[in-house]
Amino acid sequence: MLWKILIFLGMTFVIVMAFATPSPMAPISSLGPVDAYRIFYFHVPQSWVATLAFLLSMFFSIRFLMTKNTDYDLKAVTANKMGLIFAVLATVTGSIFAKMTWGEFWNWSEIREVSIFILLIIYGAYFALRSAIPDEDQRATLSAVLSIIFAVSAVFLIFVLPRIYPTFTQHPNDSVVDKTGKLTMGPTVSLIFFTSLAAFTALFVWIYNLSLKVNRAVQAKVLEEI
Repeated sequence: MLWKILIFLGMTFVIVMAFATPSPMAPISSLGPVDAYRIFYFHVPQSWVATLAFLLSMFFSIRFLMTKNTDYDLKAVTANKMGLIFAVLATVTGSIFAKMTWGEFWNWSEIREVSIFILLIIYGAYFALRSAIPDEDQRATLSAVLSIIFAVSAVFLIFVLPRIYPTFTQHPNDSVVDKTGKLTMGPTVSLIFFTSLAAFTALFVWIYNLSLKVNRAVQAKVLEEI
């Protein structure tokens, strides 16, 4: 119960401080209204949690291929569901930011927006393929292989590709750290951002565990009916 209270307090702190403190972007460096950059406190943690979920699914998928324990398949697919949800949230908040700063919700020449669109497509295909395979063992095995491949693709699309082609993105690549790995944020911005990162991560863990319990209960009920 204590950690649930901490999640609530952490989220409350982030929401209040995000709007009660000055914008994390200096007006001289802003591409649009400085207040639009407050979404940074929510958009980046959402992207982080989506990546974390996909990597967690990859881990459980590897465990499934090693052990053939179907519970690992359930853990993997639950993580992918959560990852897809947070990826959608990151896409929505990113589009809002784009509209406020660049004048349009979507730009196909913006490599980060295209990257997350590809990410949504491949994980949408993952769930489509799962639903199309009736055999449980084949479905779990194929899903595990795809989870591993797609997780590597997610890391590449989110973190690597935009840095390979920085001229195709308007996103600041040094909003958290610079090229030397040094933090580029001031003390107040750092406090709010890392609190948000921790709160979103804890929220993900909580929702993930709840979803896993529900999925296990549904699976057990299906097995009883067979």
